[in-house]
Amino acid sequence: MLANLPLWMRLSVLLGVGAIVGAFINWAIYAWAMFLKRPISPWMKPAEGESARIMLDRIPIIGWPGRRRDSNVYGKGFWIRPMTIEVICAVCVPWFYYWLLTGGLTGGQFPAAGWTAMVETWFYAYGILLVLMCIGTFIDIDEKTIPDQVTVTGTIVALLFAAFAPSFRLPQVMFGMAKAPSVEPVHYGSPGDVPGWHTENWAMIVAMIIFAIWIWALLPKLPVWYVGLRKACRFMFAHALQPRRKTKCEDRTRFRKTPGLTILLGVLLVAGLLAIFMAWRFLPAINLESLYGSILGMAFGGGLVWAVRIIGTYAMQKEAMGFGDVTLQAMIGAFVGWQAALLVFVAAPFAALFVVLLQYVFTRENVIAFGPYLCTGALLVLYSWHWVWPNAATGVFSLGPFLLVILGGALVLMAIMLVVIGWLKGLSQVEESVE
Repeated sequence: MLANLPLWMRLSVLLGVGAIVGAFINWAIYAWAMFLKRPISPWMKPAEGESARIMLDRIPIIGWPGRRRDSNVYGKGFWIRPMTIEVICAVCVPWFYYWLLTGGLTGGQFPAAGWTAMVETWFYAYGILLVLMCIGTFIDIDEKTIPDQVTVTGTIVALLFAAFAPSFRLPQVMFGMAKAPSVEPVHYGSPGDVPGWHTENWAMIVAMIIFAIWIWALLPKLPVWYVGLRKACRFMFAHALQPRRKTKCEDRTRFRKTPGLTILLGVLLVAGLLAIFMAWRFLPAINLESLYGSILGMAFGGGLVWAVRIIGTYAMQKEAMGFGDVTLQAMIGAFVGWQAALLVFVAAPFAALFVVLLQYVFTRENVIAFGPYLCTGALLVLYSWHWVWPNAATGVFSLGPFLLVILGGALVLMAIMLVVIGWLKGLSQVEESVE
């Protein structure tokens, strides 16, 4: 436990841990990439033509300047970005812990007891979230994809924290008659009272349905809706499971293997549904409240981006955003809850200014994916949570169910706007061709 050490020693240890975390991030950026699997990390097998690696190469930060000798393989200055990531992690990991310890999430307010344990829970939970978002951001910058290793792993970790460490949820400061304020987790009914739905069996069924939909969304499938709903579902089923090929000639019948990802997701589905059933039978009410809120956050966050993706794709007749953005926001929602997931989605466009600058510095490109927006938006919401939540709780979430009506109306207006823009573009193209 970090709390058993003096503060200066904790920060010193975390300085080294941060450098190691940065080395892991660099490894994951290249190992989890789908297209650009370049073995730049010193912990990966060297590429053909690369010089032999030495022990010094594997020391975080210090080893990167010596890697300049491989510039003929990876390009000039390839080592600058990974070294910068490790330097930033070495500084930010102890700073993040100190920021939490001094009341960064609560605006400097401290409860009467249990503060150190609460800080360590936040540190581990949101530290994992930040690491995964960093990996996903740089992979998305490099190749416009977000791997399942980031989003699936993160979502499962968030659900485990929710089930067994309910205090990991974002805090809200409550002022009562006591002299010291109390720090309580934001629950799925905040800013109101806890509804108590999580104790019902129907809530367990809802959680199972959400988890099953999440697994279905992750399956390898190729939807072709232009052939009709019935045939499209058959094609998706065949692409995910790859059953036996049917032909009139028995000698020409070929058997196709089910994809390994489908098998893995099938195992995860069974394990997840069983775990949800066991949770609703044995976990205390406070843990169920946390777990149910995390599952609702996963559904709301992913569902919101999924809805925008569907509307944008049909309105513009091209893919509006990748499905990795959907699973990324589902992961963020599982960590922070549905209320903060909405704030992250709203903050994402403002975060775009920072992301555009970051990508241009590293890649000289000005076209970016939506994933880095979401990650930077989540970072902004976390950093400003101590004043964002009190204002949002009274100005936004106090609307109750009417807020969902407003969101639905906004999605409809967005669809109409995109259709009109597409129609105007088509009309202008027709006029230009006539001229």
